[in-house]
Amino acid sequence: MSQAQTDPIPYTKAFREKVQGRLTARFRVDAAGAPEFEEDPDGLRHYTIDVYLESPLADDIDGVEYLLIDNTSVDPRGYSADADNNFHEVIETYGDIPVEVTADIDSREYKQRAWLSNMLENGHSGETNPAILDAIRRIKAN
Repeated sequence: MSQAQTDPIPYTKAFREKVQGRLTARFRVDAAGAPEFEEDPDGLRHYTIDVYLESPLADDIDGVEYLLIDNTSVDPRGYSADADNNFHEVIETYGDIPVEVTADIDSREYKQRAWLSNMLENGHSGETNPAILDAIRRIKAN
């Protein structure tokens, strides 16, 4: 299947053509394969999530900024220049938030917004682990 058929993120034309990237995210999991989280007094689970930009043009990308569009986030910005590891960055959240991803290529910025739940669906595509599926449902509900 092609990326367009399996990727729920509607990429902008510029991002699709210049970055050729795919945004993904994966829960950090424990030894049993369940997502790691800390539960707050309100019962919300705050998950640790790895975010990535996969691109065949990774060597041309100078760096990637991840901005969490969430006024409750203590540290909404993350940055990675690690092309060898798909511009990996770590975030923490309890809910579905927009993530603005900016790829810097030759001093030009290419921006793409995506819902975290869509990035998680990309990263856990084909997942059958009930704990992962439940965590994605929880993220979408918050």
